[in-house]
Order: sequence, then structure tokens, then C-alpha cells
Amino acid sequence: MNGPERTRWILLVLVVLGFALRLGLGIVLGLNAEPEPSSDSREYDTYAWNVAQGRGYRGMSPNVADQDHLTAYRPPGISIVWAGLYRVFGHRYDVVRITNCLAGSATILLVYLIGRRCFNDQVGLLAAAGYAVYPSAIFFSVQLLSEPLGTFWFLWFVVACLRFAEHPTCGGGVWAGALLGISILSRPNPVFMIPLVGVWAIWQFRGQRAAMIKALLIPAAAVAVMIPWWVRNYSVFHSFIPISTMSGSGLLQGNNRIVAEDPRYMGYNIWDTNIPEYADALRSSNDELKRDQMAKGFAIQWLRDNPDRWLPLARAKLVRAWTPFLQPRTPPIYRWGTLASWGPVLILFLIAVIPTLVGFLRSNHPGWIIHLAIVNSLIITLMFWGETRYRHSIEPLCIILASEAFVVGLRALSRCRLG
Repeated sequence: MNGPERTRWILLVLVVLGFALRLGLGIVLGLNAEPEPSSDSREYDTYAWNVAQGRGYRGMSPNVADQDHLTAYRPPGISIVWAGLYRVFGHRYDVVRITNCLAGSATILLVYLIGRRCFNDQVGLLAAAGYAVYPSAIFFSVQLLSEPLGTFWFLWFVVACLRFAEHPTCGGGVWAGALLGISILSRPNPVFMIPLVGVWAIWQFRGQRAAMIKALLIPAAAVAVMIPWWVRNYSVFHSFIPISTMSGSGLLQGNNRIVAEDPRYMGYNIWDTNIPEYADALRSSNDELKRDQMAKGFAIQWLRDNPDRWLPLARAKLVRAWTPFLQPRTPPIYRWGTLASWGPVLILFLIAVIPTLVGFLRSNHPGWIIHLAIVNSLIITLMFWGETRYRHSIEPLCIILASEAFVVGLRALSRCRLG
């Protein structure tokens, strides 16, 4: 069996193993279990079922009496995919969970492709193997949440950018940008990749005018994909809503006196109506756009009034976002699982992140788009709050860099032994 054929068989085994682990956990937890009331899952499901029935993108949002109103509380990508599944298979949660398992398994292949294009086949296979059995990836694959599809679209965008760098074409640029737009509308965390990929295009193709113009189609196409959502929101709310009506609330949840003072919440978030000084105003709004604008105003005012809290709060957010030590109130299985999986990845990632960035820039390799994705995640964390869910889409990229550090370390050790 030659090298390429062996690699294909290894990848097939990893994808099948990853799917089996994800589906197995889904069966254990209940493939058709309903989403919990007042959860993110319930909101995605409600919007999706209404779309599937032809009733439009409508449902609940916080502190609005009419829980069946046209909404923009969450971006539509996930609910639209679910609506398509509901139209074909009926209102079945097992179909959604199996779809998530398939997306999680396909992501294993994307991890390999990124690792191979940025480094080599060995790194790609090692990273794919790590992601196939990675506990949080398996766990999120069976949840009715945005992580599985959002991560799949985002990593496909990274693969498309790396392919575009090898053969710049207008079609390749548009396709990469479309994937980024879909990713943002599914899970808005990568929103700052729109300007960052523009920076990548200008630097990566400096001195290549034609290629640079084609590369700038990537952010342009991402914006174009989002325009129908903007038009719909303007027609409903008569206001420009680029992503959702929860960004102001998110800003307030992560920037207030409680998260800056209380050790239980420091660097994390607290639901905005649990902040006494803002609760009455937010609860009385009865309008999701007005509520979001009000929350945004409160957050900005608090930040203006407390510049001395910026640095400590930013430090706390970063610690919350990246530490492998979860809070004591977290169930032990999650705490130990995160420590055992994310802990080693974090150490190896930190060893690799700067040398790989320098190497990519010196060789003009497009792989530094990985580092821009990490920068995007840091921006989101500093703006809002530190949470492991925010890190989920870049964890595969961290695993790839960690795999590079591991492979390089093994080679160095081997040379020392031979010496």
C-alpha cells in the first residue's frame, strides 16, 4: 500500500470512528430528546419550525410579551438548516443531531486538509486523529446548538482560503467569502474575520495586483451573503441590524460592575436583567430592538465610567477563555475532561503559535490565516466575555498547531538520540 492510499484509509477510519463516537453519545443521551425550555436550543428550534411551516422567522426573545413575533434575536443560519430538515423529515430532533454528527465527522477531514496544507501529511493526520476523539467536539455534536455546523462552515472557509492562495481565481475568492458569510450567519463569532481576511489578502498578495483584487472578493462575498438578512431586518424593524438583536445584551452581560468585582463571575457573564440597576428598564422595554439598544448604551456608559476596570477585566476574560481549569461549580466530568484534553493542547499550542506565525510570514505561506482566526477569537473575548464555547471554532486550529509542535519535538528528540 503506497503513501496516499494509506493516508486515505487512515482518514476513512478516523471519520468513521469520529462519527461512531458522536452518534454513540447521541444515542446514550437521547437522539430525539427535546430542547430544554428557555434555552438556546429551544430558540433555534422555534424559529426553525416556524420557517418550515411557512410562518417566517419568528418566535421568542427576552422581555417581549408576544413570544411569536418576527425576530432577529439570533442570526438565521442554523435555524434555516434545521427548517430544511424539518420540511423533509418532519419535526424530529434525531435528524438534527445526526446532521450535527455528520458535520462533526466531516470537520475531521477539514482539520486534516488544513494541517497538511499548512505543514505536512503527518501533522494533518495527527490533528485529525486528535479532533476525532476530542471530548468537547464529541459533546457539542449531539447538542442542539450552533457549534457543529458553525465550526464546519468556518474550517471549510479556512480550507478555501488556503486553496485560493495556491490558485487565485475569482470563483475561488467568491466561494471562500460565501463560506465565511454562511459561517457568520450560523454562529457570529467569526465576524471580525471580514476585515482580517482583507488584511490577509492585501499582505499575502502584495505585489500581485490581479491576485490581490481576486482575494479581496473574499470579504466582499462574505458581506454579499449577509445582505439579504440585512434587507429583511430593515423591512421588519426599520433599522440596520447586521447580525442580531442580542449583541447589545451580550456587551452588557460581559461588561458591568458584577463581572468586574464578583469572583464567581469575573471575566465571565451575568444575564443582564440580573444586574439590579438595569433590570427594570430592560424588562419594561417589550421590544427586542429597543431592549438591545438600551443594553448596549448601558454597557458603553459603564465602560466610559470605569476605565480603571478595563485591564483587570480584560485579563480575567482571557483567563476564563483559555484556562483548562473550569470553575469549581462545573460538574467534575467536564472539569477533568477539559483539563485532560485542552490542557496538553494549550501547552503545545503556546509553544507553536509564535514560531509558526514567523515561519509563515517569512516564507509568504498563507497559513497565517490560522493566526488571524485566533486574533478574531481574542477580539470577541475581550469585547464580550471569556467562555469555552467562544473558543470552540478555533480549537481545531489550536490542535493543528499543537500537532506541529508535537511532531517537531519528536523529530528533535529523534535527532538527539541518533546523535
